[in-house]
Amino acid sequence: MGIYPRRIDRIVSFVVYVCFGGMTLWAGSALINHAIASRFYEDFVLGWEKAIMIGNEEGLTWPHFTGSNHVAYMDQLVKVMRQRDIAPPASNKKRAFQYGLDLLGSREEDIFLLSFPRQMIIYGISSRTFSYLDRKIDGQVDWEKGRFTGEKSKDGFSFIGQWRL
Repeated sequence: MGIYPRRIDRIVSFVVYVCFGGMTLWAGSALINHAIASRFYEDFVLGWEKAIMIGNEEGLTWPHFTGSNHVAYMDQLVKVMRQRDIAPPASNKKRAFQYGLDLLGSREEDIFLLSFPRQMIIYGISSRTFSYLDRKIDGQVDWEKGRFTGEKSKDGFSFIGQWRL
């Protein structure tokens, strides 16, 4: 059984179609991930920035933060904001300061946002999401410089981002 031109054509055609199919899937998933990350940034992160700025302009009384009461502090902050008709952004979780980011090809990120008058701290983001936010906020990815900086968290998988407003 020799190699015939017809068989070679079929093999080459198969390889070409598989390559085009793979590239289409890769490009499609990248486009979907970009849309999901954009929605997270524009609706959630920028929504919190806007709520913080409005709160600062209106003289919002910020709750007391002890360093160990993250959830209670944020619950109280959301309550105070709503009493002053400042709407925190919509979230896809129970609480307004938590967000689940589920990008294709990676595990879901359980994000927790801690807000202060002049900064936001974002816990539980992946390095991919950190890079995306850093590029959007500072224009370039640099973990140590700019208004958005960060470090690896204790769990070894996620990152903590700090955005100075």
